[in-house]
Amino acid sequence: MAERPMSWTWNTAGAEGRTWILERLDQAGFRWTPPPPLPTPRKGGPPRLGLRQRLGVPERWPVRTPAGRPPLPRQARVLKTLDADAMCAIHDEAATLRLGLGGGGSWLRAHLDPESAHYLVPDPADYYWPDPDGKIRWWQCRTLLRMADGEQVSSSVAVLPETFTALPSNLSRRRQRSLVHLARAIERDTGLWGQDHKTECSPESCGYTPDSDSSKSRG
Repeated sequence: MAERPMSWTWNTAGAEGRTWILERLDQAGFRWTPPPPLPTPRKGGPPRLGLRQRLGVPERWPVRTPAGRPPLPRQARVLKTLDADAMCAIHDEAATLRLGLGGGGSWLRAHLDPESAHYLVPDPADYYWPDPDGKIRWWQCRTLLRMADGEQVSSSVAVLPETFTALPSNLSRRRQRSLVHLARAIERDTGLWGQDHKTECSPESCGYTPDSDSSKSRG
């Protein structure tokens, strides 16, 4: 993905989106070879982790600072446990503030397992890494979600530092590290899960009306 940064965009754009991309590149005079298909993400059980990752043995925090960037503050090196309502509220705030990552709260409410714990941890990509000048004033957080069918998936949402810091933390440091490793190893996100679920998604099966949320933003 690092070598072919357009891979995700190309493989998730659909036929119409791919045509649009090729037309714009042609108009700009660029010659470009589309990337190969993405590998099929593993579906079902949890990914295989190493023994140290499963046990969360003492080690450096899994989220590493990119070269030349300031480290995240101590209060960002924590994984938080949320219930379904709290996780949806985080997404609602991101949508309301137009932070760019998040939204789709009504979709999440209909499809998250209401009885399970869900997890949130700051894990910014290099291009979303907070900077001293404050151009990015939020933290890109990785989520580990349990969906209604029992599958665990990962996703991303933008969270204000003060919002994240105010959330309680009730897990041991070892358990936090183990869950961060799990969230980073899961290959399927809410977008792919939603695509697979789309054919059976209805007000009768999920209590969700697809047209009711025009601001969905998942994955």
